[in-house]
Amino acid sequence: MSLFTMRPAGAALLLSAALLVWPAAATALDARRILELRADSLFDEPQDSASLSVVTWQQGELQPVVFQLDPLGDADMVWFPDGELGRDRPEGEFSGADRLLLRLADAGQRAPADASLPQGRVLAEVSIQREDDSRGYFYLAQDDARRHPGRYVHHDLRSGTTVTDSYQLIVDPENELNWQYLGYQGYQGEGSIIDTLKMRMAAGFLNRHARVTLDNTNLRPTVTGHRTGPLRSVMHLETRVVIAGISVMKLHVQAYRYPDHYEAHTYAKVPGLYRRTLRAPEVAVTIDGNAQYGATVQTARGGELRGLVDGRLDDEERELIQRGLSSDESWVLFDSGRDFILLAELDVPPNLAGIPLALVYQDDLHLELTPEQFPGQLPNLGYALQGWPKEQEMRFAVRLLFDNGLQGMAPHAYAEARTRAPAMTVTAWPAPAAATSALPVEAASTPPATAPGSTRTTD
Repeated sequence: MSLFTMRPAGAALLLSAALLVWPAAATALDARRILELRADSLFDEPQDSASLSVVTWQQGELQPVVFQLDPLGDADMVWFPDGELGRDRPEGEFSGADRLLLRLADAGQRAPADASLPQGRVLAEVSIQREDDSRGYFYLAQDDARRHPGRYVHHDLRSGTTVTDSYQLIVDPENELNWQYLGYQGYQGEGSIIDTLKMRMAAGFLNRHARVTLDNTNLRPTVTGHRTGPLRSVMHLETRVVIAGISVMKLHVQAYRYPDHYEAHTYAKVPGLYRRTLRAPEVAVTIDGNAQYGATVQTARGGELRGLVDGRLDDEERELIQRGLSSDESWVLFDSGRDFILLAELDVPPNLAGIPLALVYQDDLHLELTPEQFPGQLPNLGYALQGWPKEQEMRFAVRLLFDNGLQGMAPHAYAEARTRAPAMTVTAWPAPAAATSALPVEAASTPPATAPGSTRTTD
């Protein structure tokens, strides 16, 4: 059954606007990859955001392609002028950790050295290595007024509906945590793939036994900023966490919708007083499947173990839970067996990487764990971060990557390939004749400066 026959026909109208053709050269993984390039990996000096654009070499000329510029602020979150999180750079300046977003499938051929724009100038060439080792090219332009009209993400905040050429997601517009429907193009099952998204926070007050648990109902996030770009939609949400009548912290959550995946980034400062008062804290983020009987689950630490969703927990599933996860081995692969897979990944900054991480895996026909639309946990799958990090902040991101299948790869190989950042080379334009190769440099939060006419690469 087609995804868009399951919901109102109006969604199909949005889909038709979202459909764009992938170049034949792109592999299946490349077609799903969104590139996020830091400003300081592209330019030595701050740039005026309004003057920048991106072009590729197509049909004998440089033509505009879809791109997006997002300013970043504290905690590596997208910055909003009226938000609480700060930014140490002026509004409208593209520099530092600010992001340029591109779709790898839009990369073109290499332009000839004498290529020029009808107006403005080319600043740099960006070469990206594809999965098949071929190269795709983008060109950063300045003062070229042309813009590509395409959009890969259509997100209506009022209805909570997102439509791309791959999936449809509907959430409660009053509470981003309450997912109501997820469908995927080509999925062979009936109805929504998931029941809902679940976020739970639990801690003991003064001792580990007198525990208080908060869930989607208590953690009602308020939208304090949003940006709906052509390559991702960003919502900034804030919620005050109150345990035993005490306001413990303010959670900042940014929800990102991409053409083929969804991300939730969480940040909070944890005052020392509450670190000492609250015992055995735990934050869990999970996806509850909707009657996904016959689906399988594998993990980064599970080896050949494979959980089978059938409404009861067996010994192999218990062993999968026992082996657990860690911040550097965090992927979880859900395969519906009906032409839909979900690869989940947890991203924790290096300075917070020591926090214990548990696998949440529940396969129970009768277990009730609100909020939920449908009975049972079939399966409820995700992560539980246990304890306070050493730093006085909590910061992590959960990525949910969608696909039809493993593209002929083993699970470990697919997970590594899907989450790997492609190698990139940036060359000032026009490149001098002597610059025939690029010297690799170590990827860093602030890459080394690039002199005019020189090159650098990142992995």
